[in-house]
Amino acid sequence: MRTTAGFDVVDELPVASVRLVGVLPHLDRPFEYAVTPDTAAAGPGMRVRVRFSGKDTEGIVLGRHAEASTDRPLAPLRRLVSEDVVVPPAMMRVCEEVAQRCAGTVGDVLRLALPPRHARAEKADRAAEDKALQQEQASEDAHTEASDREDADGEDAGQDVAGDEAAGQDAGDGADTGAPAPRPGDRYPGLAALISRAGQPTGPVPRATITLDAADPWTVVAADAIADLGPDQGALVIAPDQRDIARLSRVLADRGIEHEILAGTEGPEKRYRTFRRILRGATRVVLGNRSAAFAPVANLALAICWDEADDLLEEPRAPYPHVRTVLQCRSAEQRCALLFLAASDSVPLQALAEAGYLARLEPLPASVTAVRPHIVAMDQYLREREGPSGRSRLPQEAMRVIRRGLERGPVLVQVPRSGYVPAIACTFCGTRAHCPNCAAPLSVTGRSGPLHCRVCGRREDGYRCPECDRTQVRAMVIGSTRTAEELHRGFPDVPLKVAGGAHGALEDENVPEHGIVVATPGAEPAPPGRFAAALLLDADAMLARAAFDADVEAVRRWRNAIALVRTADEGGHVLVVGTATLPAIRDLVAHRSRVFLDRVLADRRELDLPPFSRVAEIVGDKDACRNYLETTDLPDGTDVFGPVDLEEPESAGRARAVVRLDPRRSRELADALRAGVAARSARKARGSLRVRLDPPDVF
Repeated sequence: MRTTAGFDVVDELPVASVRLVGVLPHLDRPFEYAVTPDTAAAGPGMRVRVRFSGKDTEGIVLGRHAEASTDRPLAPLRRLVSEDVVVPPAMMRVCEEVAQRCAGTVGDVLRLALPPRHARAEKADRAAEDKALQQEQASEDAHTEASDREDADGEDAGQDVAGDEAAGQDAGDGADTGAPAPRPGDRYPGLAALISRAGQPTGPVPRATITLDAADPWTVVAADAIADLGPDQGALVIAPDQRDIARLSRVLADRGIEHEILAGTEGPEKRYRTFRRILRGATRVVLGNRSAAFAPVANLALAICWDEADDLLEEPRAPYPHVRTVLQCRSAEQRCALLFLAASDSVPLQALAEAGYLARLEPLPASVTAVRPHIVAMDQYLREREGPSGRSRLPQEAMRVIRRGLERGPVLVQVPRSGYVPAIACTFCGTRAHCPNCAAPLSVTGRSGPLHCRVCGRREDGYRCPECDRTQVRAMVIGSTRTAEELHRGFPDVPLKVAGGAHGALEDENVPEHGIVVATPGAEPAPPGRFAAALLLDADAMLARAAFDADVEAVRRWRNAIALVRTADEGGHVLVVGTATLPAIRDLVAHRSRVFLDRVLADRRELDLPPFSRVAEIVGDKDACRNYLETTDLPDGTDVFGPVDLEEPESAGRARAVVRLDPRRSRELADALRAGVAARSARKARGSLRVRLDPPDVF
């Protein structure tokens, strides 16, 4: 073995294979370094610092070897950062698999998986660990001493104890040992079978998805599953929002189940202390958001994901893995059971279920009124009965639903977006109002302010529709602030809160007992006693989003809101204000119908849309995008769309291309895209470029 000059090398296993964190794509491979006496303790999974390309770089030790695989002189490991095994071998294999699936680099995945080291937090946690070990040893010594004293007490004391036990048994025979109260998790018989197979070293790995009835809180079902695990089995729960994690944490705390919360919102010191407690196995249950998907849970037996279709679970940093992908890789590598919970069916999960990867766990039969609220859509009959107001945004039926709901508890009003008036359109023909100067959408400030452009600042006082030459305009979608003002005029004495957007989140305990909450999708609070009624406004506008999955996403947001309302047996009522004949709205009214989702899947299969095709998006400078497509050797049969110039003012000079391939050849596409990025990096090609596999907004 040859080394650079100026340092000593250990005699035993002097070569360390190191995976560098955050290096260029063409350098994403292991490198070998010499182990010095100061770094002799370095082992697989430990953090080290090495010299690379003229600067100190962080790396993870993959292993130690007796001989080098190269004849080049080896540089030394400059420093052993910590003796903590932060990336066990199984987790390293997970990171490598995630990088392959997402056409990214292992170094970028490691950057997502590892929180930055915090020396003070590590020192404090080591002290806490030593103190815990001392207390445990003292407890064991005391227990041994007590056992020795009991052995010396004699036979009579043993007989007395036996008599006391017999008396206790006699007293217990007369006690009422009724069956435990049924749990929401027990309504899904397949869940018990999944838990029984969780963490087994042999046999098939159980993976399932559950579409919960509105009456079953996901937090309780998840807590039921965690409670049924063995005492030494670990669990990981991922949810999109920090409030979801806080709700589950309260349920687990009420049951006495110890757990840790690993959240990206914590400061560096607290986050690293939590990470290290998880690493050393101080707790077996970990909760967190997207960043916790790589949490090093000891003896992981069960991974749960709530509402995997939420866009908050999509990583915005390279290589852009979805939490679903990370958990799938962990399930395959660590043989942990995988459970997806949601209030509505998901297209990717339904496709995985049809492929046999996931099992669908159905609930026991129950009365519809006992498992969900009474749901009504504003159909033609209701609109004609209302007269002229039936065509308004807030018909009289909606006001009646609110009025009746306020008598029993709080009422939720969901609107598609926050703010006041997001977009303006012609009253007669519906053409959107755009700025004549920069073509950006025109908007209005306040209730009756002038039209103006948010991009170039132009004020448009004399606007005329370019299609019909009329001057009257209307709001396409009215935001939460304007909706709150309208409801306040109708219910001036009722407490009213706004959640979402600039108003921020509304805590669950701050929901007025007999008040109105106007919220945007995802910002709805969850009061302890649930909402007595809910109003889903502007349903047609939510379905009219410029996205190929607008209908599925709208149903998901509506069902999440419906899950916060009491059942019909408890007086819960939901009114959907929209076109009742639309398939998405009809799906809300139907109970556990698969017609809508089957139709969506059939349409996507016919049109070669995801998940029936593997799609990648290439976005970057025009020349960089075109050169990448010309030089990358894509698999045969790959469809290439574009590149086309981006029209947004902030994207001037940039282009976008989309490539598509059969999903059975997805690994070929990922490898080709990955190789193209590495080749571009090796050539030091100019211009910025981003490659994403399965982007959510590709069409």
